[in-house]
Amino acid sequence: MQTRSKRILGGVIFFFGVFMGLVLALATLWDKYEAVSYFFEGTTYAPFNGLHCPFLMTPPETVTIKAVFDNPTHEEDEPYYKMEIGGVFPREFDGHLSLAPRTSQSVEWTANANDISLGFFVFAKLHILPDSIYPTREATCGILLLRTSALTGGQIFWIMLLLSLIGIPSGFVLWRATIVSATGKAVELRRAMLTLAVLVLLSLLAGLIGWWFIGVILCAISILLVTVLLTISAG
Repeated sequence: MQTRSKRILGGVIFFFGVFMGLVLALATLWDKYEAVSYFFEGTTYAPFNGLHCPFLMTPPETVTIKAVFDNPTHEEDEPYYKMEIGGVFPREFDGHLSLAPRTSQSVEWTANANDISLGFFVFAKLHILPDSIYPTREATCGILLLRTSALTGGQIFWIMLLLSLIGIPSGFVLWRATIVSATGKAVELRRAMLTLAVLVLLSLLAGLIGWWFIGVILCAISILLVTVLLTISAG
């Protein structure tokens, strides 16, 4: 394969990986932002980090929403909780747990297309009443509905993630192998591509963790950098 063809192929693979990563990051960030906005009532409480939702789902699916309650203390903990799964007719679940010292326990709920809100999301909010160990805590999560039945939401998520994690480094390595000169535009492109790769990976991490504000900033910078890269390449 000629050097120019390799360079073009490497660039295409790299930017495809970047595109997959940014789309996935924006989807996960959108989930979190819409969930926080949907349930916001003007008052915030201490965060509860044990609520877990899938990021994507499709109409035929029934997905599982899971809350893991940990008690790392030496005292027995008895949390009372209320779970709300949004929809046209929201579903509410109340419960009570008894956690021995240094133990954990999980509670699961299911959701499907009947729980859709705003046309594209399933929202869930967990509210935990204060007890002798913890103050009032809460957590929200959102699941983006994809209008397809060819794959499950989990399959789509992992395919996009792998395409991004494989495409970005392999495309860069292929592109870099065709660069002979270590000065001028080649250096600028290399630095910009490496910076973009790091930003996209950090955006993905922010989306997976749920740091939507930081993630949105990282995605915005990434999109601007893509524009800069394309301008340098065309120059």
